[in-house]
Amino acid sequence: MARGVHFLSELRATMEAQPERPALVYQGRSFTYGELNARAIFCAAVLQSLGVERGDRVALFTPGKLPLLVAHLGAMYAGGVPLPLNPRLTREEMRYYLTDARPRVVVAGADQQAMLAELAGQLPAAPIILPDEAALDGAAGRFREPTVNRDDPCLILYSSGTTGWPKGIVHTHANAASALCALADCWQLAPSDVVVNMLPLFHIHGLAFATQATWLAGGLVRIEDGFDAHQALEAIGQGTVFMAVPPMYYRLLDEPRLREAARAWSRVRLFTCGSAPIRPEVLPELEEILGRPVINRYGMTEAHVITSLPLAGPWPAGSVGSALAGIELRVIQGDGSPAPEGEVGSVVLRGPNLFREYWQQPDATRAAFATGWFDTGDLGTLDPRGFLTLVGRKHDLIITSGYNVYPQVVERVIGECPGVGQCAVVGIPDQDRGEEVVAAIVRSDATLDQARLSAWCSDRLIHYQRPRRIIFVESLPRNSLGKLLRRELRELFVP
Repeated sequence: MARGVHFLSELRATMEAQPERPALVYQGRSFTYGELNARAIFCAAVLQSLGVERGDRVALFTPGKLPLLVAHLGAMYAGGVPLPLNPRLTREEMRYYLTDARPRVVVAGADQQAMLAELAGQLPAAPIILPDEAALDGAAGRFREPTVNRDDPCLILYSSGTTGWPKGIVHTHANAASALCALADCWQLAPSDVVVNMLPLFHIHGLAFATQATWLAGGLVRIEDGFDAHQALEAIGQGTVFMAVPPMYYRLLDEPRLREAARAWSRVRLFTCGSAPIRPEVLPELEEILGRPVINRYGMTEAHVITSLPLAGPWPAGSVGSALAGIELRVIQGDGSPAPEGEVGSVVLRGPNLFREYWQQPDATRAAFATGWFDTGDLGTLDPRGFLTLVGRKHDLIITSGYNVYPQVVERVIGECPGVGQCAVVGIPDQDRGEEVVAAIVRSDATLDQARLSAWCSDRLIHYQRPRRIIFVESLPRNSLGKLLRRELRELFVP
């Protein structure tokens, strides 16, 4: 079979070709590809005994990373579709997901089982609850090999829901294989790699980029239960690749032992960052300590990784790199024509990496692909080499007195002000201007005040870009991967 065609077939071929090679290290235990394959087949048999058939959704609602990983494989082996969910979801959020996705089975942790029991009588179709330990060691019948086509779904992930109720994003075996093989090639993932993964597994970053792409390449994934900066100093040194999000790097910078530990990280060849941009004012110090660049990339749930900085450079400041193999990317103006180099426009793309559909939302799916290109909702610029720089989301664009203000541009300037730890900029309604620019600041220096910050902005921003209101806060609202929740931030200014 050609590479990048059928995710499950290619993953199983990798497992069966090297059964003695280690695939996973978790909580001090090592699992070979042969052991992982056997566990997946066993779990698939358990799920089939509960009625899971081709196309059925299997929700993964557990904080246990080993049962989640095994059940996600078992669901695919059984012909089903894994649906990872944040184990900290509220009751109302879980009601929405169960009603929308209608999974046949939910693999659940102990605390999550109690919530599901309360919801069972309130759902149009109550799922079967499988305790997560039973996914590893339950009663199983004989495994029946299903027919799974390349265009069948292999994963459903819900969007972050920062602008409303999340949509289910359906990936197929074909588009997952294409996207993850392109990523493995771009980052030169190989059987010799050990990828340190401290990310949540209910998100595409931790599950697909860090875990599935590594397994397709035949490498080893070292899974940690969560991110602890002190523990990370040791874990990173055991790997060759560290995939992270900005808050992880910020917390590492706060560790007094970082410089000493980093000098011992002789095996690490690649540091990556995604889900949100690293603050440009801290990047030089971070890269100086690590002794190598942090490879920024741009991705989204609908498209996997879209662009990446090249491993060998160049690494333009603020850029997220160029498109991965097989992906066509454009920055366009309002009339659909290409934006001139350096001009801000809408980021659109097409390619075999893209998702198939929004779950049970045909109108939203048609709208997403109406032009033949997928509109990411992001705004950016392209340089002559095809390197993309993002300036914000369309719905985050602030229009004040007729001028366009891009939050990331303002945040970059404010973030460079001494005494600013974190910052975020949003627009709120204004009767005279349409919107006004406002900023929330987390101080790293308690003496920083509005007068000093306003003076800093006056010297570096055009008048309409300057925040008209500034508030100091203890923290900024973010999701589990550190992505800013601007809708919640606006509520601080407009209760």
